[in-house]
Order: sequence, then C-alpha cells, then structure tokens
Amino acid sequence: MENFGFMRTLCVLTALVFISCTGSSTSTKQNTSTTPSSNIVGSVGDQQVTYKELTSNFGAGSESSKYTLEELQDFLPIYLDYRAKILSARDEGYFEDERILSEYDVYSKQAAYAYWIENVIRPTLFEEYKSKFTKEMKSSHILIALDNSATADDTLEVYNQIIEARNKFLSGVPLSELDSEYSTTRQGRSMGGDLPWFSVGTTVKPFEDVLYSLEVGEISMPFRTQFGYHIVLLEDKRDRVLSREISHIFAQRGQGTVRLDSAYLELERGNDWSEVVKKYTQDVQSASTGGKIGWVNYGSRYNPDFIDTVMHINPSSPYSKPFNSSYGAHIIKIDSVQTFESPEAYDEHIMNQLEESRTFRKSNSFVVNWLKENFESIEHKNTLNEFITLLSSLDTTKVSDIKLTRELASKNIYEFETFSYTVQDFLDYLISSGKGPLSSNYKPAWYLSFQEYVIDTNLTQFTINELPEFVDQTENYKSGLVVYQINEDSVWSATTVDSTKLMDLYLQNPADYSYDKRYFYHLISSSRDTTIQKAIDFVLAGNSPDSIRANGIMVGVVSDSTGTFQGEPFNKLEDLELNSFSEIFEYNNRKAVFYLNEILPARKMLFEEAFNKLLAEYQPVREQKWLSNLRKMYEVKLYPENLSQAYQVENNTQ
Repeated sequence: MENFGFMRTLCVLTALVFISCTGSSTSTKQNTSTTPSSNIVGSVGDQQVTYKELTSNFGAGSESSKYTLEELQDFLPIYLDYRAKILSARDEGYFEDERILSEYDVYSKQAAYAYWIENVIRPTLFEEYKSKFTKEMKSSHILIALDNSATADDTLEVYNQIIEARNKFLSGVPLSELDSEYSTTRQGRSMGGDLPWFSVGTTVKPFEDVLYSLEVGEISMPFRTQFGYHIVLLEDKRDRVLSREISHIFAQRGQGTVRLDSAYLELERGNDWSEVVKKYTQDVQSASTGGKIGWVNYGSRYNPDFIDTVMHINPSSPYSKPFNSSYGAHIIKIDSVQTFESPEAYDEHIMNQLEESRTFRKSNSFVVNWLKENFESIEHKNTLNEFITLLSSLDTTKVSDIKLTRELASKNIYEFETFSYTVQDFLDYLISSGKGPLSSNYKPAWYLSFQEYVIDTNLTQFTINELPEFVDQTENYKSGLVVYQINEDSVWSATTVDSTKLMDLYLQNPADYSYDKRYFYHLISSSRDTTIQKAIDFVLAGNSPDSIRANGIMVGVVSDSTGTFQGEPFNKLEDLELNSFSEIFEYNNRKAVFYLNEILPARKMLFEEAFNKLLAEYQPVREQKWLSNLRKMYEVKLYPENLSQAYQVENNTQ
C-alpha cells in the first residue's frame, strides 16, 4: 500500500522550502548583538536558538554530520528565517488550514507505518532472528488442511482431530503412523510427515515460533498457520552448520557413475579441476564457470539428501569421491565455507537473511498483523456470532438495509488497545466498503479486514501514544508543509502578487519584454512517412493545415507563433520559404515536418504575455521585502561570536 506519488511530493516540498531559504537569506544583513549565554547563537522573538539545535538541524536528512564553522555561519541565517516563517504561519492560521491538515494526515499515517517497521519491528525481529540463527532443528509434523474462510464448525472438527492425534502420540503411537492416518494428502502425498533439518527463516513464522519453543522430544499443542492445524515434534537440535559455496562435476543417471569414475581418476592424476569439468560435466549451465552452483545450507532449495551429503564433506579435501543423488552423480569441490570478518559483518548477514525471509515484509498489512500479535487485540466472538446469526436470518436482505436493535448495535465487537468498535461500526464498515450484496453472503475475511481497518484508522494516534518520539517527526513535517505554503503564497503565487509592481517593471524595461522575429508554423508528425506525405499533399492542394485531421489523415498537428525555440529541429524554420514544407525529420521518436505559414516581425509583448516572466524576475525582490518584514516583526537576531566560540569549544580549538 505504499504511496509513491505522495513521497515524491514530499521530496519536492522539502526541496522547495530550503531552496527558498538558501536563495534569500545568506546575503542579508540581520541585527547582531552579544548575549550573556555563549550557547545561544540566535533568537527569533522570545525563542532562543542554541548551538545544539542549530547543529542538529544542519544537513538534516543527510548521512554526514560533519560541518565547518563557515558552513554553520552560512546556515544560521537560513535557519533563523525558517523559524520566523513558522511563527508567521502560526499567526496567520496556516496550522489550521484544512488542505495542510489533510495532507499531514496522509503523511502521518504512512510515516507511522514506516516508523514501526524501522524503529520497532525490524530491531525486535532482528534480535529474535539472531537468537534462532545459531540453531538448526529436525522435526516432523501432522497437518490437517483448513481454509482461512472455514466455518466455526469445520474449524472445531479439525481441532478435535488434531487433538486426537496428539493424544495417540502421547500414548505411544509413532508420529509416522499418525501422519498417514490424520494428515491431509495433496496429489497423493501427505502434507505432514518428516521434515529436513532447517533453521530460522525457512518456514512460516507461526510454525517456526512453535518449533523453537519446544525441547527435544517434545510435541506441541495444536496451532494454526495459513495451511491449517499442525502438531509438530522436535526430534533433534544442533548448532548451525555454516553455508558452503560449492562447484561440481555432474553426470546424468544411467552411465553417470562410470563417467564420473573417469573424471575422478583424472583429478587424482593431478589434472586441472576446470579442465576436467569442461570435459566431463553434463551440467551445461555451470560448465563454463568451473562447475560453480553457489551456496548450499540446510534449508536451501536442494534435495535434503544432497544437502546432507554436501554438508558432511570435509572442507579441507580438494574434492569428494563420486556419489549419487536424486539428481544424478556428482563430484563436489568445496570452494569456501562461510565466514565473517567482524561481528558487524555477521549482524549484516543476519539482517539480510531476515529481510529475504518469510518473517519480514515491508507492507502495511504486515505491520497491522504484528501490532495485533504484540498489543491487546480483543475479538468479541460471542457478539460476532450473534451478528452472523442475524445476517443468516435475513436471507435476501441487502447489507445496507439491515436494521440493528439498539442493544446489538451498541455491543463491542472488536477492541485494539484503547480503541473500541461496536456492531454498528462493523455494519457501517461493511456498507461503506461495498461488502455483500446480500447479508447471507457473510465471509469470515470481512471481520479480519475490519480489524485491519480499525488499526489503520487509529494508527497515527496509537503511534503517538506508544512512541512519543514519533511526534517530532510528524510535527517537523507539518512545519515543512506550512512553510512551503506560506512561501508559495507570499513569494511565488501569482494570485497574491501586487500587479502594480509588475506593471512598473514592465513599463520601465520595455526592451526586456519583446518578441524577436518569430515563425508562425505548423508541426506535423506521424509514425509513418506515408501518412505525413498524405498530409503534405493535402496542404499543397490548397487546404489549411488546421483541416488535416478533420479530413481523416491521422497525424499530430500543432501550431505556434509565440514560443521561443532554439536549436534542432526549430532552426530548420530559418531556411524555409513562406508556405513551404521542410524535409521530413525525426522528432520525439516520430517522423515530422514543418510548414511555415508566416514570418512575424519583432514586437513588444502585451502585459498578459509578459506576466510569467515579470513574476519570475520580480520574485527575488518580493522575497527580500517579505523576509525583511519578517525579521523586523519577529526580531530575528544572530550572535556570530557565540557561534564561533561554541564551535571552537566543541572542536577543542582556540
């Protein structure tokens, strides 16, 4: 649910705010004086700016935190102007502007999702993942498949079956027999049974969490995953065997053993590994790379028997003896065993593994589910069943036409932390989200999506309640929004400019607002030369270029007489005679041709034609006047001596 368009807007806003500041502040003299406290480097009204605040905001958002005294001296007036703009925006009501608040709400929610992922969920999962990473587990399980949309009766039936299987295991029946009796089969194969050695990140997290909570020889209580209900037996646990990067010489089944015996003999005689690979391997993809097939570990994509054989080869051996697998015959060379240069490199590797695993996702739904699991999430099942029973009794009633009793409507049906929602809220959600169309079509997924809606709706406030430091991020963004808007209104907006000032500028400098010799032309384009030729023939027959498309010739036609175009292809107009065509040329990946209608003499622009140019040229003057007024109104002061002294103290220089 990422909003890439919104994030693009955010970048634009931030850039504009600081471009405006940079372009106007550094060359302006402001009131300076001394102050008793050397830590105060400036003030705006009664608000003092400390050296720490200034350096904290210098280069905000960049990776580098280093700065020189000269850079801080340049940044100080920029930052003080920014603070003055915030005060002005507050006084003028920008912080209550509905447009700004609406965009702020959208940003806050997206920022809250990102904040949970980066500052809470990722670090928490990393520590959990790292603690499991050192171990590998051997297990077997029973799985009875159950769809997420299963009814309560079906769910209870499956649960009772899995409990029955567990009780039989505890009474001494082998799990392999119980797997045959109870596990669901798909395409003739059991969905349960024996599992290979694997470590964290290999299977779905609910299964993994249960497995890692067991002692060797212990069987779990029934638990549910997206596949259904399981019980799992932890058969053994060991330290993780580090991954190995391998190369092989491969031969297909049949004569593979004989072929690899010959290859092995050549290796024993001292022949080069790469040359033997080229001569004997039948793995075409790896033949040109010395037989490299990459990293292998327990839990990787290969057949468990193949993995087990590879992981038991002595890494110090130059190559293995030939052996057979389900793929064919192999000779394996261990190219390297996974090592880490430092604890930081080890942590980086684990983080990469975490982010590639099923355990971690960068999505809003992932955050919602994590919050449900780690905070108070109360499902009022009795109330939900009462509501479902009502829906079932209203066989053909549209959801939008359902009328609840006052008692049922007011009952809580779901709570997340301090946020409570009633049956009426749930019904309103079903109506607004278009669920239905008939009440008898109720699906369990609706209640799950309602829970996600509840958390999503309240996420910003919940984040502020739980993570107070998040407030600074959102408030800084709101300040950026209002500063951008007050800049727009005070400096850039054409609707707020004093047009008499633009008229004075227009009258004082007439030569600056004139058109040079211009060409009134038509530009005709198409993907086909033949279509353009039809258009040319049509005009040469005495017809207007403006009528080309109306007569069924499918070309692009644009005309202009005021635009200022230079370079290719517009310099072609200089060589044309009136009422003539240029040669056909390439333009924007299409075929194109110019038709010259008229050469227009130089003339002065009308005020309306010069307006945008006047506005752009007047903008620096307008900005300086506005900032000058702000500095006077909010008594902006700089204390450069204090800045220099604080910098020297920080860097131990005198």
